[in-house]
Amino acid sequence: MSGATTAGGLKPVGIYREMFRKARDELPLLRESGSSHPIEDRSLVAGYMRAGTPIFDVAGDITDLLDPAKSIRSGPSLVSDGEWIWRVDSIHYLENYAVEIPAEFLEHVRGLNYQPSGGVDVADPRFDAAIATYF
Repeated sequence: MSGATTAGGLKPVGIYREMFRKARDELPLLRESGSSHPIEDRSLVAGYMRAGTPIFDVAGDITDLLDPAKSIRSGPSLVSDGEWIWRVDSIHYLENYAVEIPAEFLEHVRGLNYQPSGGVDVADPRFDAAIATYF
């Protein structure tokens, strides 16, 4: 999960090319994002991501890109902690598959003891930029 590309100053985590219809070459491929080492606190990191602030809600289910028999409710919805941004389906992939998580994001989450600060202002213009980038 790359954190290299930014959207309005927010670092994306778990956002992949396959999630979009148009070409998004700046994003990593989900199918090539497997982790070569176990992440022992994966469930705590996923809990942190679930506790983030919803930024943009998208109703409806989408199909799991790795297992078409599964669906993900509100998958394209955006969530943030004010520094990083991710989609709801990003959490699903983190929880269900051995995908890589950027070390910078892991350090950030662990440094906050797996608890988002909750001080996210959804009126922050960076979120408008992120929505424009990912929709």
